[in-house]
Amino acid sequence: MTKQKLARLTAAVLVVILLVLPFSSQTDRIIDKVSSRIENPKALQNFLVALAASRSGRLEPVRIMHFGDSHVAADILTREIRQRFQQEFGDGGPGFVVPRNPMATKRVGVESSATDGWVIEGIGGRYASDNIYGPAGISLVTQRPGERAWLQADSNHFEVFLVREPGAGSIEVTINGNDALDQPLNLVASRTSVEFLSFDTADEGLHRIEVRTLAAGRVRLLGLVAERISPGVSYDVFGINGAKANRILNWNQAALAEAISSRNPDLIIIAYGTNEVTEADWTASDYQVELGDILRRLHTMAPDSALLVFAPPDRADLRLNSRLPQLINAERRAALANGAAFWSAYDAMGGAGSMNAWVRQGLAQSDRVHLTTAGYTRLADQFFNDVMRVWREK
Repeated sequence: MTKQKLARLTAAVLVVILLVLPFSSQTDRIIDKVSSRIENPKALQNFLVALAASRSGRLEPVRIMHFGDSHVAADILTREIRQRFQQEFGDGGPGFVVPRNPMATKRVGVESSATDGWVIEGIGGRYASDNIYGPAGISLVTQRPGERAWLQADSNHFEVFLVREPGAGSIEVTINGNDALDQPLNLVASRTSVEFLSFDTADEGLHRIEVRTLAAGRVRLLGLVAERISPGVSYDVFGINGAKANRILNWNQAALAEAISSRNPDLIIIAYGTNEVTEADWTASDYQVELGDILRRLHTMAPDSALLVFAPPDRADLRLNSRLPQLINAERRAALANGAAFWSAYDAMGGAGSMNAWVRQGLAQSDRVHLTTAGYTRLADQFFNDVMRVWREK
């Protein structure tokens, strides 16, 4: 047999092998060939400057806020991203926490809960008539005295976000069992507004802040914050199961602005899209306008913060496959038109069809919408490495 015939035969055999290989063997390679990146990286400039200041000894955490849907709410993806930033730049503390949040997993080293007399508003059919929830989109509400909510962490700076309003009750705040206020705080006010309390301890270490209601009257707790007054990164997680981006527009904008301004974030991440594509009347053009509106509002609330749109992972609903690329492009256009950076989990996974490959490799769940812990960890690695690439090239 001549070398030419042998070459033709070898090529033919290879073609046959490729044709009979299971589809998964070919598509699974998508995962290892993906090259993701941050688009419009100059939008991260203020965030990168804050990270550099932290490296130089800035005595205040670099604050990241991450808004989103169920991919964010469980605090698995965000936990992995948070750990990477804190390993690289220092641990600035757990950040903003809503005690007894039913959607989040337990954070390592953080104890937070509340007594049974509190009701969660903002989800499950319970909503405030004035739409005041704070940046987490949920709040704890009670009319009863003697109810407690607490947060314990290795921190030396604490914050309490509450609502002042007509007919409100009163509270006391303790740190390690000792009164943190000179006297109980009466939350009654002629107009409704967000109340922001700040406390520092003399030393770092494990401390517990607790809010307890006193006389009867409505008390609304929007969240508790624990941080370290030291170089590092603090990471707020504001995810709600089933949420769409326009949920932010339904919250009381003045109250949201007060809370975000008080937190003074260095980076705000917006991560929606998984649920939008299920809407019967969804259009890419309307969504782009809506997301652009949200980005402009957030810029007004936190003008010094960098903004980043985090596009959703792939999902394997055949009926929706054609919509996802449209949604990703709508998010990209909205980000670039409004001074935000852009990063796509969909592209990082491998684009169309990648969800099925991730399911086969144990990186995604059988619902073909959500990832496994291993999958979210891989996605966190890709995102963090892409941010660090921009950091090195700044």
